[in-house]
Parts: sequence; C-alpha cells; structure tokens
Amino acid sequence: MAGCKILAYKKYAESLSVNFGSGGGFTGAVDEYILYGNGALKSIKPFAKDTVLLRKLSTKDTKAIFKMLESKAVSSIKLDSPGNMTNFIIFSKAGKPLQKYQWAQGAVVPKEISGLFTLLNKHTQL
Repeated sequence: MAGCKILAYKKYAESLSVNFGSGGGFTGAVDEYILYGNGALKSIKPFAKDTVLLRKLSTKDTKAIFKMLESKAVSSIKLDSPGNMTNFIIFSKAGKPLQKYQWAQGAVVPKEISGLFTLLNKHTQL
C-alpha cells in the first residue's frame, strides 16, 4: 500500500512547479529558479529564459516544499508588494499560477513566506 501512495504523489507532482528569485533595480535583471515536482531544480538565465539544471532534489525535500506551499498557513497569505528590488515565489500547477507572492527586498513579510524563500534559496547553493 505504501508504494501506491508514492506513485500517486509522483503522478500528482508531475504538474507542480514553483518559480522563485529576486531582481529588478537599474538593470531589471532577475535571478530566477524553477523547481519542478519531480525534484529538478533549474536556473533560468536572465533575459534569455534558457534553463540550466542545477541539481535534483530528493523526493523527501521536494515533497516537503510543495506540502509547505499547499499548507493553509502559506496559501492563506496575500502578499503583493513589489519594490525596486523584488523577491518572488510563484506556485503553479500545469503551468497555471495558483499563488503568487512578491515583496520588496528588506520588507518585513510573514515568517511562513520568509522561511519558504530561505529554504528554496538554500537548495540553489552548490
């Protein structure tokens, strides 16, 4: 039975993704990453939109991130306050954004969002 749960999650996770990063300012350059439900973490090159695979996260880490995104504590937050330099998280299913959070760098944001952003960025460090 446990095998069925894993297969069901993998099938469900195939359609999930989360884009995150920061940017703006004088150049308008954005450091953007995308994590897919299968654990593939890619860097999106500024201005070109080409992607480069950074690493493959474990199923455990990937599942924890998407569970956090789907949690009531995070999904109930409304955060749309971009600034000159903006941080963002966009949670999508099948390419359609479900939740979008954006805030000015240095702004005080709910701990759930700042914790999620820190966790996501931790995985981009090689």
